Amino acid sequence: MTSIQERIKQNMIAMRERMSGVCPRIVFERTPRAIRHQSDLPHPVYNRVLAYSGTSPEDVLDDVGRLSERYRARKVPFTWLTWPHDPGAASLAEALAAHGLDKVDEVSGMSLSLAGWTYEGPAIPGFTVRPIRTRAEMAWFREIVPDRFGFHGEAADVLVRINEAAAMGRHPAFRHYVGFADGRPAAAATAFRDGETIGIYNVATLDGYRRRGLGTALTAHALREGQAAGARLAVLQSSRMGEGVYRSLGFGADVAIGIYLG
Repeated sequence: MTSIQERIKQNMIAMRERMSGVCPRIVFERTPRAIRHQSDLPHPVYNRVLAYSGTSPEDVLDDVGRLSERYRARKVPFTWLTWPHDPGAASLAEALAAHGLDKVDEVSGMSLSLAGWTYEGPAIPGFTVRPIRTRAEMAWFREIVPDRFGFHGEAADVLVRINEAAAMGRHPAFRHYVGFADGRPAAAATAFRDGETIGIYNVATLDGYRRRGLGTALTAHALREGQAAGARLAVLQSSRMGEGVYRSLGFGADVAIGIYLG
């Protein structure tokens, strides 16, 4: 049986693979030990080792050096994720430090069983949720999401185009939601369905509307729709500061995901 930690990881990997598949500038690669993607875009999220499982410390050290050099040769910043349940996790952390990668953050991989899940949050006057159905409506996504996650200029434009391409067509991989407050777009979230698992991504709220429960209400809406469509498990990644929001919905923290920057 696949562990919860592994299901959190695999949903993220599947989501990134779909994003890479609609953007020719991003190359996705799977090898027996590493899953990663790279691009010509100078943003660390577009250049990332998503998962790695080596065996001997010597192999791990060599692999980290070789893969790091691929990104450095392209002169792009990159990130490397660590998962404590992966084989060789301790050796990997040592190898990353030895090759000059610094641990810059740690996010919480969280999960929620949707079997029998219900949630009734407080009413938010004037708040409504709309799915993005057209390319023109991606302007709402563009207004809310990129800046919240540190995407600017070309990096932001590419993020919007990728999320648009993945949400349109006959069999869209993503479903974007926008929360409106006072008649204007104020919050956004993305749901990615992978089998019986639904991943929640891109949860963002404009500064003037924060601390009003919009992100919680929007996430709950996406979860209900995923549950109705047959999803049995919801997963997401949260900053330590944001954990409380998701715990209020019933999520629990399952894995600490390390983020190393090179």
